[in-house]
Amino acid sequence: MNHQDNTPADDPRTRAAQWFARVQSGQATHEEIDACAAWRRADPAHDAAYRKVEFLWQASGQLPQQELRAMLAASRAATGGTAAPARRRFGWAAAAACAAIAAVAVALPLLNSEVPAYRAAFETQPGERREVTLPDGSVLSLNMNTRLEVAFFEKRRDIALTRGQAFFAVQHEAEREFVVRTDAVTVTVTGTRFDVRQDDSRVAVESGSVQVSAGAWWNKTERRLTAGHAVARDAAGNLSAVAPVQIENVLAWRQGKIVFRNAPLAQVVAEMNRYLARPARLDAPSLRDYRVAGVFNIDEPEAILAALPAVAPVQVRVQPDGSAVILPR
Repeated sequence: MNHQDNTPADDPRTRAAQWFARVQSGQATHEEIDACAAWRRADPAHDAAYRKVEFLWQASGQLPQQELRAMLAASRAATGGTAAPARRRFGWAAAAACAAIAAVAVALPLLNSEVPAYRAAFETQPGERREVTLPDGSVLSLNMNTRLEVAFFEKRRDIALTRGQAFFAVQHEAEREFVVRTDAVTVTVTGTRFDVRQDDSRVAVESGSVQVSAGAWWNKTERRLTAGHAVARDAAGNLSAVAPVQIENVLAWRQGKIVFRNAPLAQVVAEMNRYLARPARLDAPSLRDYRVAGVFNIDEPEAILAALPAVAPVQVRVQPDGSAVILPR
């Protein structure tokens, strides 16, 4: 068996999750079980990481063995069949284990799921903003082109933000936390006012505090935010450091405005594209970092594009399909 596989999981916690899923699958060979034990003995950090995964698994309530085996079998089938050379066996085993452990992470909450007392979905179209009051008194403000789903349970209030941006003014309930999830981060509060964007998972707090977490269930990173601070995903997909923000600028969209204060032109164009019917393309490499300041009306996104030459040395050329190319002047 070749232990020098190409798995990108050098982090002990990720490797521990792979080993744990493989051993628990019921399909691990004696050689693999011995290799797992050797990996744990090789470094105290390895053993600690494995025990942590094991603890999380037990605390969450195990999936029935046959369900895990079915996940693993499906993962193996997806890799291209049942036979594999010995030198590849650990490669597909690790890949299958990763798929199985990811499936477990999704499936575990469902094992203890309950029927929600309240469920609803809210959506806005391009050019539309909307405010919604929930049964608990919390108020949600949806930016343009936003979708979210709400489910209230006895002990928690769950929001899934699947598209766009929303501001949450949460009614405090000590016994029932309020959780907002995007595809990358989870925001947990009891009562506060904060803003979440789905695309870059940026979270900004106006008042109160929130806990933001991201990453696989066995390897989470967390940040605590207080008023006037924000966090987002960085280029590697990890949570950035907590940073102060001008919260009035972040929330200007609620008044139909977008505010740029010394912002790079590339960032300005990316933000404009959230509102334009057809995205504009910046074809000016030397001007990507050119700094721009201004306040624009997001209810008239085409006007933002037209005003760009007044605040930056660029020209805007509209293409036959209605999109635009931004070039140096």
